[in-house]
Amino acid sequence: MTAGRTLFVTWYDSNHRSIIPVGRLVHHGGAEGDLFEFRYIQGALEAMERGFQPFIAFPDLCKVYRSSSLFPFFANRVMPTTRPDYLAYLEVLGLDPTEADSVDILARSGGRRETDRIEVVPAPVKDETGGYTTRFLLRGVRYIPGAEDRIARLRFGERLFWMLDAQNESNPSAVALRSADKCLLGYIPDYLVTDIAKLLEHHVSMNVFAEKVNLPPAPLHHRVLCRLEARWPDGFLPFQGEQFQPVGPLTAPPTHADHALQ
Repeated sequence: MTAGRTLFVTWYDSNHRSIIPVGRLVHHGGAEGDLFEFRYIQGALEAMERGFQPFIAFPDLCKVYRSSSLFPFFANRVMPTTRPDYLAYLEVLGLDPTEADSVDILARSGGRRETDRIEVVPAPVKDETGGYTTRFLLRGVRYIPGAEDRIARLRFGERLFWMLDAQNESNPSAVALRSADKCLLGYIPDYLVTDIAKLLEHHVSMNVFAEKVNLPPAPLHHRVLCRLEARWPDGFLPFQGEQFQPVGPLTAPPTHADHALQ
């Protein structure tokens, strides 16, 4: 069984306009087949104080759910390959249709729906050079006057400049992005701001680039795919902290024998 790809499930608290991580999905692949594992993390306990309820598909907070295929709760958030706009959708996400699988699509798209407040986000991993690289869709475009017009003129690979927005009422740790001509475009997703703060503590320089610009009719939350690059400091681990720790007793690493369709 190979090392897993890890995605975190977040819940949006609309009252406080904040994003809270509530669960962790890990995909292990290998010669023996696939194994998917879902469990809740400590952030779920905080979210429950604000109205979050465990998912119907995963009702037990302390249970480790395992399956040999992607759980329907997540698979239903991935566009079917039979859709006529499937290839266009992958192009918007900047994914190669010959290589991308359901986990890649879920990680890049976020699996967002209009009917709930759930989003799936990938845990950053070291790139081929040993650096920190992650991709994300620009947030908050709809709330910034003039952002859409400036985004329409962005070029592939254009550098974007980040700045801390400590006076942001929704999140004092928010990180905004602007163009070189000082036009505010949007925000880095909240789920990355803790990692960014840790990188800055290590005095690591960060560079953000517009990797793909999707003009209308692409929805606003798919308008700009960004790439963040930084040096990976010694001892740094992404998505750490109490919120990301599992709920309940720790279990041994899963084996193929543990497969049990949920």
